[in-house]
Amino acid sequence: MRKIYFVCFLFMLNGLFAQKKDKLYPVTIYEKVWQEKNSDARLKLIKSIWLDDSTFEDPSASIKGIVPFNNVINEFYKKYPDAILTSGAKVVKDNYVTWEWKILDSKNKLIMAGRDFARLNGKGQVSKIISFWDTTATLSEADILKNLEAENLNVVAKYYECLFKTKDFNTMATLIEDGAVYNQAVGLPYGGTYIGFSEWTKMFTKSNEFFDLQIEKEPTYFSDASKNEVIIYFTISCRAKKSGKTMSVPISEHFDLKNGKITAVRPFYFDTKQFAEFLKSKK
Repeated sequence: MRKIYFVCFLFMLNGLFAQKKDKLYPVTIYEKVWQEKNSDARLKLIKSIWLDDSTFEDPSASIKGIVPFNNVINEFYKKYPDAILTSGAKVVKDNYVTWEWKILDSKNKLIMAGRDFARLNGKGQVSKIISFWDTTATLSEADILKNLEAENLNVVAKYYECLFKTKDFNTMATLIEDGAVYNQAVGLPYGGTYIGFSEWTKMFTKSNEFFDLQIEKEPTYFSDASKNEVIIYFTISCRAKKSGKTMSVPISEHFDLKNGKITAVRPFYFDTKQFAEFLKSKK
C-alpha cells in the first residue's frame, strides 16, 4: 500500500513539474525573441506566443500587437547591435511569471538590467509583459572611467575637427558648456580670458587676423578620466599675415569637461614670446 501511495506521489510531483514547464514555454520563447536579431525570424517566434491584443510596457514603450512588438525590438538592436540577454531564475504563481534580466554588449559591458512580469493566458501565449528597468544597476568604477574617457576623447576630437578642419562652429557650439572659459596667453595679440562660446568665436575671428595655419602634425591625445581632463599635443605651420613669414609651432591644449561638454580650454605654446613676436613682426 505504501508503494502505491509513493507512486501516486511521484506521479503528482511529475504532473506539477510538467505543469510548471508548460507554463514557462511562452516565457522561454519570449526570451528567444529578444535573442533573435533577424527581424523576419523573430516575427515568426513572436506570432507563436503573442496575440493581437497582447501588450508590452517598459519605460520606453507601451504597445499592443505582434508587429509593434517586433518594431520595438528592431529599434533596440539599431541602438545596441551587439546586445546579449542573460536571465535569472523564474518565479511562477498561477498564470504569472517574474524574473530578473541583464543585457550586456559583446565586451561584457552592462547596457541595462531589470525585472519582467509576464501574465500568461494559460494556453501557451503571453497576455501582457511589464518590464521594469533597474536604474541602480551600475558598471564597475573602472568601466565607468573607461567609458567616460572614451566619451571625453570623442568630444575633444570633434572639437578639434570643427575648429581646424571643417570650420563648423554650429556643431562646435553643441560641444561647449554655457559659460565655458577659454584662457589664451596674455602675451598674444588675441590673448585674454573669454567666457561663453560667443566670446570664443570673437577670439577665433581676431586670431585669424594675424595668421593662416595648416596642421603639420596631427594631435596625440592624453586623458585622465578621474579628473575629466583631456590634453592634446599637435603642431601647426603658421604664416604671419603681416610679414608673410612662416613658423612651425608645437601646441598643447588642456581641456576640462563635464557631462560630455567642454567647460574650459587652456592652450600652451612651445615658446609664447617667440610666437607673439612672430605674429607682430612686419616685412
